[in-house]
Amino acid sequence: MFEIDETEEIYKMKEIDFAYLPIIGRGEQIHLICAMHGIKLNMLNSTPMGNDFQLSTDSLFGTVPWMKDKSNGLILNDSMAIVQYLVSKYEGKLTPSTQEESAMVANLWAWSNDYYSFVLSPLHDIITGHSEAFWRNLRLTDTLHEGGKELALKNLIVLHDKRVAFLESHLQNCAISDFMVNGKCSYADIFLYTCVRAVERCPGYGEFRDLYGAEPFNNKENILRVCDSVAAIDEVIQAVGTKFDDCPI
Repeated sequence: MFEIDETEEIYKMKEIDFAYLPIIGRGEQIHLICAMHGIKLNMLNSTPMGNDFQLSTDSLFGTVPWMKDKSNGLILNDSMAIVQYLVSKYEGKLTPSTQEESAMVANLWAWSNDYYSFVLSPLHDIITGHSEAFWRNLRLTDTLHEGGKELALKNLIVLHDKRVAFLESHLQNCAISDFMVNGKCSYADIFLYTCVRAVERCPGYGEFRDLYGAEPFNNKENILRVCDSVAAIDEVIQAVGTKFDDCPI
């Protein structure tokens, strides 16, 4: 009698459709989580940078990232919801071990989410030349409302410096090792890594890097140690490839 390999069947169920843009953004963390947890990811390039996924008709909230779990049809349209769902539904290297650890990881993930929202996302307006009010009003902050690229960059430099200093000080006080929570890699480390590496290497951030002499995270030893530790993970190496050099932002 033919017997079904249960392990193989379970693996086959670990598959999602994922809509995003061909940039690092908030999407690359999802790619890395899937790579580290053995989840197959079917990439859908969303409008306005692709035609696989229509924001106006296919998205719940008119935004990406967007995810559909092929095993049960669950659709999620928020990066935090997607991240927490994947690491809890499909347990693996990034799944927190305790409720306390889960809370600490989520708290640190929120730092990167705020950094992305208030520093990187507004920088996108400058990099892509979206000076129209329509684009700016889609951001959490209106980088250009006071007028002028030079002033906008100056304001973002101040915010970058303050936010990064807070995190570096926290990690120093916690005496972290290679990763931020309990000495093991978490999805908070993954998101921090994608944000930092994007700023360090993506072509679009070149002008921002120049304002720091090419090193916006200079002397941030704890943050850089975490990013280097994530970068050394085999699944990360394979999944990232040359994306940070190829993607604009």
